[in-house]
Amino acid sequence: MPGPYFPGQLPSDCGHYYPDVLRVRDEKRAKGKYVRIIDCVYCGRLERKLNRRALAPELVRQLEKNGVDLGVEGQDLAKVRKRAIARLKRIHD
Repeated sequence: MPGPYFPGQLPSDCGHYYPDVLRVRDEKRAKGKYVRIIDCVYCGRLERKLNRRALAPELVRQLEKNGVDLGVEGQDLAKVRKRAIARLKRIHD
């Protein structure tokens, strides 16, 4: 399993690194619970509880209004990862 793509990169909750881990979407669920759905090439789809107080105010407003904030949902994940890796290589070379 590859490690970080650049020095100082922090892993996601599952221990893997962006762009191997992508945010699919954030959701507001019943009883005011907030969830982030991620896709990891090694772990698959995962859900992570979010702390409302730790979220950006803009994201909270979006979730309160629409119930969802899309990340890469509906996109070809392999293409998104390929573009992200190319961008990281340009930035960190």
